[in-house]
Amino acid sequence: MPSPTLVVRERLSVATAIIGLLAVGGKVIDALWDLRTPTPTPAGQPCPVFARALQELKQCRSTVHVLFKVLLQVESAQLPFPDRGTWVEVDCLVATLTDTVLAVSDLQAICETLTPESQSLTTPPPEPPPDDAAARADAAKACEAKVNELCMRIRWHNLSMAMMMTILKCPGESDARNSRLGLERRTNRLLCGNSGLAARLRQLGDVIDGRRAETLPHYSPHLRAQWLTARRRATTPSPAGATVAVDPAAPAATKPDDGRPRDPESPRGGRARAPLPFSGCTLADIPALSVIPLPVTTDELVDGDELYTFMYARRVSRELSELMRSQAGQGTSRSLGVILGRSHAGLEPRGSASTTGSSNDSGRTSVETEPEAREKPGSRWRVRRLKPTRRWRA
Repeated sequence: MPSPTLVVRERLSVATAIIGLLAVGGKVIDALWDLRTPTPTPAGQPCPVFARALQELKQCRSTVHVLFKVLLQVESAQLPFPDRGTWVEVDCLVATLTDTVLAVSDLQAICETLTPESQSLTTPPPEPPPDDAAARADAAKACEAKVNELCMRIRWHNLSMAMMMTILKCPGESDARNSRLGLERRTNRLLCGNSGLAARLRQLGDVIDGRRAETLPHYSPHLRAQWLTARRRATTPSPAGATVAVDPAAPAATKPDDGRPRDPESPRGGRARAPLPFSGCTLADIPALSVIPLPVTTDELVDGDELYTFMYARRVSRELSELMRSQAGQGTSRSLGVILGRSHAGLEPRGSASTTGSSNDSGRTSVETEPEAREKPGSRWRVRRLKPTRRWRA
């Protein structure tokens, strides 16, 4: 009989990662809203760094919200430019979402250790906090440096997701092509500079090999052969200093695009990154967002067993569909309140409720204030009776 405390590890997908980012982002924004106040924190950390983290996370959550709408349009073949789905590689999306989820989870862990409400619930640190001012200042600088590093990572991925949306929906083709080239550059720099993230993405090969052929995102034999060719090239080591040759039978995403200049700022002397399990696969080849796995499991994240699972995504699917139909963002919407596990009454006093306005909320506010306006006699319109003047001719 299994133990009741057994935690089931679940691998994240693109869909569960985005839904979890919306929910976790709201919780972290609330914690950062309290930490950015002038009241000194228990560990003595400065407040401006939390104000910056609050701003970066708000922008990232809004970008994730809009990106989810665009990806749903790709999934349902409703893009205004259908061929743009082949311009974004799955590797770029997987790498961006993976590091975003990890960065937000690290920021949430820092906030939970500094929030007074959660200090009694979390385990104490292995070493007691120092009492002298010098050690406290060093601890504050270390915490500030860590939060600044997380802010830079979140800002980096926020711009990458904005480039994806520009590629998929921008009417200007030149802007979309520039964003496509910029996204490839950023992904190359990210994977070549972050060996841990690249190792995580290479682990997806075991996940894909363990699935049945009909569950893979490549359904046509032609794409399947191209994908296997890219996998064989990924496992074959190349000599040091040699460039990777372009195979005519390789996937179209690995070929140099006609008319696009080579990246002069690509890392490691202009060498391309090693092909990954999804190399050669674009968003147009993916039938559903839940098919794309991420190299992250729920036990690696804070609140991963609650907010990053498939059951949680299924439970909030109705509110999420209403949120996707909203055009004003997710600031004070009722749907996001349900996704975050809050009541609508407890949403408005929080700091995260003032990120963006909502047309539904503005209409609701005007309806509620109309009875108060009618009760005031000074706010009524007074119509004066005008009598026509009679003019007599002499």
